Amino acid sequence: MNRLYDEVHMPLAEGTMLLHPERALLKWEGMSSRSDIGQICYLRRDTSSSHRARRTFDILSFSIERVRVVRLLVTQLSGRMALGAMRPATISIALRVVLDFVNWADRQGLHQVLCDEKATAEAVHRYFREKREQVSLGNLNRNSVGHDQRNLLSMLREFFGNDDFCTDARVLRRQLDASVPTAVPDTEAQAALLAWADALFTGISTLVLDFKSYPVRVSTARGESLCLVPHRHHRREDDNLHGHLLGWNLETGELRTREEIATHMAAAGAKDPRARAWMIASFAAKHLRAANEDAQSAIRRSHASMATLCFAALFLAETGVNLAQLLAMKWSPELVASLQDTSVVRQTFREIKYRAGGKGVTFTVSLGFMPKLKTYLALREYLVQNADCDALFILAGHYAKRRRPMGLPTQFLAQLYSRLDTLGIVLPRITARQWRAAKQDWAVSNHDPVVAARLMGHSLATALRSYSNGTDAAHKAEMGAFLASVEKTVLKPGNDPAGSIRSAVGVCIEFHKPAPIAASVTVQPDCRSTEGCLFCDQYRVHADAADIRKLLGCRHCVRLVSGRADSIEQYDTSFGAVLRRVDFLLDELRKRDAALVDQIEHDVDIEGNLDAFWSAKLDQLYELGVA
Repeated sequence: MNRLYDEVHMPLAEGTMLLHPERALLKWEGMSSRSDIGQICYLRRDTSSSHRARRTFDILSFSIERVRVVRLLVTQLSGRMALGAMRPATISIALRVVLDFVNWADRQGLHQVLCDEKATAEAVHRYFREKREQVSLGNLNRNSVGHDQRNLLSMLREFFGNDDFCTDARVLRRQLDASVPTAVPDTEAQAALLAWADALFTGISTLVLDFKSYPVRVSTARGESLCLVPHRHHRREDDNLHGHLLGWNLETGELRTREEIATHMAAAGAKDPRARAWMIASFAAKHLRAANEDAQSAIRRSHASMATLCFAALFLAETGVNLAQLLAMKWSPELVASLQDTSVVRQTFREIKYRAGGKGVTFTVSLGFMPKLKTYLALREYLVQNADCDALFILAGHYAKRRRPMGLPTQFLAQLYSRLDTLGIVLPRITARQWRAAKQDWAVSNHDPVVAARLMGHSLATALRSYSNGTDAAHKAEMGAFLASVEKTVLKPGNDPAGSIRSAVGVCIEFHKPAPIAASVTVQPDCRSTEGCLFCDQYRVHADAADIRKLLGCRHCVRLVSGRADSIEQYDTSFGAVLRRVDFLLDELRKRDAALVDQIEHDVDIEGNLDAFWSAKLDQLYELGVA
């Protein structure tokens, strides 16, 4: 049978009870998609089709127990929304993870899932085991599965009111190698866009807000310049023949005479150049008068929209917020007031806090950026006028029928680059993710990780991880030392130098005689520490299963505790350098036998089969609560 559906707007008002949970489609604020939570009231169903009308449900499988479950879940989700700590999109993802689990369980005939805690726990273990197998086959992304597993356990622990629910479940730990870090864009490409964005934003803001006259010269801090004229630029190869821009000398911004226009057109082979020159000259003069007489002329609004795109790019680079956060930011009068009363993150930063749309908004900018932010708010007010628009970042069309302001589109950076192209400014493209990576790279290079994490709005562990990934240039000398020693460090299987002894990470050929592999290494060799062995000239590792497992066990344990560092110095000396060294050695071992390394890596990182030494070390870490 097909079902009836009732749309339920989330969060559900306190005290409201769902009359028909089996019909419930949850509608989330700001989202077009809806969550079909009512489906799980039918134990036998086919929901494989993306078209809701084609989904089928066995009416005889209707479950009263699941009706109670759906009511409890909706109450739980509404409670999360009421706290305001999670966005609707985040909560809908958490529900999606639960529904995926229940769909899987019902296909297996495990219908007591969510109705009985013990049965649910047994199903979770089986579900996680299947997911691990799919990851090992390469069918699923390890980090995505691990994230979903943590989400599911969080929801189920809250649902059953038991913080100890499935604490023994084997959750896939985040693997840094499973995520490809966003590359930090080239500094010259960054500088080029920032220079032009700053110059255009400043120049156009003055033109519009102070009602200056066209033409206006815009100059960058790097010495580049152009003239903005009151006409949409479309710099094509045939502009000399057909374009109205021919009415302007774009180098000086002055109007061309009819004679100059006719000469250009004749040289380009145009028919009847004198008559067409008269038309183009008249058109240019008319547009100049109109633009300089009307503060809200179409071309001024068009240029103002380009300035808002420029500011949004500057804001991305300045704050490092992700694209979704930027697009979701709302405007409110509180923002203007908050600029007068800001809290200090450090001497050179200001933390802006205000409420908009019933939610708190926070971002951090440098003192030098504050004047630009205030100017942007004035520019936004110029574009909005009395229109109903609550988006903080906006643009407005220059045609009369499209003058209404609207929030920035997702592809606003591509739109900005296209506008720059029409001005003859062709720049390498940098995505929003790359701007965030650039800000992260700058933050961890110029501040301690605590401040870097606060500037970026994420965890300390993320800041430390990004430091390790994002500052490759700083480790070139270190990598040079690794390369210089690799030929003698990696031994063939069975090659045991005389007098050598086994260690936790391989073999030592001269115990109690530590010597650094190079003067530039971060970690000094020390026979009393495992990490010291890795940087010692006496260290060797066999390209065999035993030593590969040792290195992978070492990496597994170091990764678990690396997020505990409270300074970049501690991270680098205690964890970062060790992880880079181990990864370097593993890469060298892969060159000898990639299949063997991959097999043992799966066995260690996914199955948890460490060698005896590192298994005992892992148990100690868990007992101490460090991992």
